[in-house]
Amino acid sequence: MSETYETMNLNGPERNVERLGALTAWLISNHLLDAHLERDQGRKIARVRMQDMTGPEFLTTVLHGDLKATHLNDVGRDFVEAYLKSGRYLDDYARCRYQGENEWHRYDEIGPMITAAFRQHTKPAPTMTARILKFPFGRKK
Repeated sequence: MSETYETMNLNGPERNVERLGALTAWLISNHLLDAHLERDQGRKIARVRMQDMTGPEFLTTVLHGDLKATHLNDVGRDFVEAYLKSGRYLDDYARCRYQGENEWHRYDEIGPMITAAFRQHTKPAPTMTARILKFPFGRKK
């Protein structure tokens, strides 16, 4: 299960470090990393959660530029496979208007969109219930 979802690219039109870093920061903030990674990199994860380290910094220094299935817990893998691989994350990210250098301003804009997609993804399927209002038989007279 060492599938690489996406590799960081720093140059040219393929540049994705900000986009991938924002998703990484969101995954960290929402406790969707693998338990071993959480234990081994606890200090750096805490720095991201406190916004002392950015998602792109974590991606480069801890994950070596790759977002892999092994970096995530089961819920995180399921979500990333549905959201990132489907292209929906690219669509949401394209709606962001922030173009500056502050990664946390970018995160503030894309974070709620990722959260909405996550809630939609994890929302339980609706169940049908029925209620019998009146029995047409077996009435005592």
